[in-house]
Amino acid sequence: MKPVGYLINTRDGPAGEPGLFYDYVLAGNGLFVRAQSPLLEATVNIAPAEVRGLSPLEERVRLPRGKIPGGIYDLALSILYTDRYHERYLAVTWEGEYRLRVPPQDRDSCGVEYEVLPNTVLDIHSHGTMSAFFSATDDRDEQGLRLYMVVGRLDTLLPEVEIRVGVYGYFAQVKREEVFT
Repeated sequence: MKPVGYLINTRDGPAGEPGLFYDYVLAGNGLFVRAQSPLLEATVNIAPAEVRGLSPLEERVRLPRGKIPGGIYDLALSILYTDRYHERYLAVTWEGEYRLRVPPQDRDSCGVEYEVLPNTVLDIHSHGTMSAFFSATDDRDEQGLRLYMVVGRLDTLLPEVEIRVGVYGYFAQVKREEVFT
């Protein structure tokens, strides 16, 4: 089996040889990348286009273990609020159930270095008082198959939150309801 598969989305479903790590899928509405692990399945449109004669495909994110409990989202925001002037990193891991972890890290007002934990489903980091956005540094660092969340404007009553799915360097925005209960 090859590391990467190249598929064509027909009326009968994808045709071609799937890859070991991920697949590129040419569909009626563009080029997609699709990957799955025991913790996350994702299909992301990386180049919209009209391709006549092929069936369309939809972007999709699925957590095979179920959505992450909303209480973890609330707890993460509470932890990030405790130091709103420095960046901080949190990880949601799968350990028979979802858990929120705070790994060892070096933090300052414009960056954070942290230990990567096994079975991480969602990376969360804060931008302190800045807006919630994914920076060029985030784009370079976030190269796995994972969900990513950034929280900003922690100096306000309602922080800004952005969530995306990453499929080996390709990204798509995700709604909170797609990830959390």
